[in-house]
Amino acid sequence: MSHRVEELAERERSLQRRCAAQRAEIAREVASLEAQFASVDRMAGLARRTLLRPAVIAGGVVVLLAMGRLRGVRLVRRLYLLATAARRLMRVVRALPRARVASNQEWQGPV
Repeated sequence: MSHRVEELAERERSLQRRCAAQRAEIAREVASLEAQFASVDRMAGLARRTLLRPAVIAGGVVVLLAMGRLRGVRLVRRLYLLATAARRLMRVVRALPRARVASNQEWQGPV
């Protein structure tokens, strides 16, 4: 084999080792994040399963009617705001892994 071919083969092996190390690091970070958010995921799943049942929805309507119109409207407004805020928070949480600054980049503050 020529010297150039050997050099290229060694470079390829080096890059493959580097890629494998980076994949392992990413897998560790993902596992860490999944562990941190496991309880949040369980609570969200439980809330989703519970709140989407027709009996729970009908019960909520009955409670709102029993509470009176004004208090019911206030409660619905607050629940809507809470749901909107939770949706935005989940969007931010999902975007966090993509927003990571590379180690060779310098943070330049808010734009």
